[in-house]
Amino acid sequence: MTKIKKLTLPALLIAAVSVGSYFGAQSGLTPQSVNAQATTTAKPTEPVAPQTAAPATDLSRVFRTVHGVMKDAVVNINTSRKVEPVAGTGGGGGPGRVLPRIPEELRRFMPDLTPDEEESTPAPRNGQRALGTGSGVIVSASGYILTNNHVIEEADTITVRLDDGRELTAKVIGTDPKTDLAVIKIEADKLTYAKFGDSENLEVGDWVLAFGSPFGFDQTMTQGIISAKGRQVPIIAMNNPALQGLTYENFLQTDAAINPGNSGGPLVNLRGEIVGINTAIASRSGAYNGIGFAIPSNDAKYIMDSLIKTGKVVRGYMGVGIVDLRDTRAKAEAKRYGFTGETGVLVREVMADSPGGKGGLQLGDIITHINGKPVETINQLRNTVARTAPGNKIDLKIFRDKKYLDLSFAVGTQPDTATPVAASNSSRTQPARPVGLDDVGIQVRQLDAAQAQRYRLGEGKGLLITNVERDSLAAELGLRVGDVITRADRQEVNTPQELTAALSKEKLAAGVRLEVRTATGTDRSIYIEKK
Repeated sequence: MTKIKKLTLPALLIAAVSVGSYFGAQSGLTPQSVNAQATTTAKPTEPVAPQTAAPATDLSRVFRTVHGVMKDAVVNINTSRKVEPVAGTGGGGGPGRVLPRIPEELRRFMPDLTPDEEESTPAPRNGQRALGTGSGVIVSASGYILTNNHVIEEADTITVRLDDGRELTAKVIGTDPKTDLAVIKIEADKLTYAKFGDSENLEVGDWVLAFGSPFGFDQTMTQGIISAKGRQVPIIAMNNPALQGLTYENFLQTDAAINPGNSGGPLVNLRGEIVGINTAIASRSGAYNGIGFAIPSNDAKYIMDSLIKTGKVVRGYMGVGIVDLRDTRAKAEAKRYGFTGETGVLVREVMADSPGGKGGLQLGDIITHINGKPVETINQLRNTVARTAPGNKIDLKIFRDKKYLDLSFAVGTQPDTATPVAASNSSRTQPARPVGLDDVGIQVRQLDAAQAQRYRLGEGKGLLITNVERDSLAAELGLRVGDVITRADRQEVNTPQELTAALSKEKLAAGVRLEVRTATGTDRSIYIEKK
């Protein structure tokens, strides 16, 4: 097929020339006469007036200036790690595992792999070395470099290449998987380092420039705008389930071209200041598709400073699960219980023995203010709490039962990983017969004494979910076998009959809030509405 295509084009060109020659001969025109007429009628293109091109020329001049400012501070990072033996591969000699396919919609940058190679290229054999590449930015005269955690994760050796050609070995200062950031350090003189801008001042539509080494092409600069702010894209937790619920994903979205290899490079404003760290793309092909994500510089700088100072990040922690009132179901629930405001966050979970629970937070509370400031988004609340030193107090204003209350309590220390949900143990005594609630899609029964003790409930309190029907309303809302329903609209439900009454068709049409305790002792709220 390729050979045919190569032969077809010249053939068409020859045919076109032959046809032209034929018509020229028939019309009595000769090449000389045609050229003479063309000379008298031809004219050059009109140049664009300088005043018309001036705005674009000025913008180009700014782009060139920013590139000159930044190029010496942007670095290429190459990593190497030994491939450990994998069960089932025989310990060496044969081919390694095939690399897993990366989710296409939210693709993390993977070093040196094209989309086709991802699926078909075997991993290095056991004992060989896996190579990776990414980007970073020098942030201090002493050689600290900010990059993504996934660029240097598990690397045995890290080599940094500067714009002047120097290659230096770097050491890891600290990593923060919860934000996918890391700080490494090189020892060198005559370094150029970049300054941070204020990402809070960014607006949608602002010009930005992305720097890095896409596909290994060092010192590449692309331009675009801020397309959106505050994107909550579950990229980090998707790749590390142990961090579920503990990650901080508050991305800037940009249409500046970002590709594999840009990870860890800076996103820069027109003043040559870092306003973001390039981290991920949304793509069906694995390459630039118009949507890139960067960690805001204010978040990145806070993490960087903590890593440089202590080698780790210590965050404040309330121990509650929250959802933004911009969520349709949360907004409906808030309205159902008398809240008329537009912003805030709804408390959906309270962990066992958590600072928030001990401080008075309850399921269904709406947090409207923290430390005197209105809570506009879930990220604002989480970041404020995270940046509060453990042991220090926060002040909250909440809405509960159609009135506002003030709470004040000390935050705790956020755990390194999320607590897994444990399955409920079966009872050693003969259980009561389950009772079905068909409108919701669950079966429940009363707890025995041993189960009540395990769930830290009084005997005869609550109803154990023994079955959740596939594709049911309960399954959609996240109810699980082993959960214990303790209340409906703040009223205790201790018998199947009480729960059946609480979930009548009329009450479901208006909306019902269930309070549920999991096997780990976490209290959750589920809002059920069925018209």
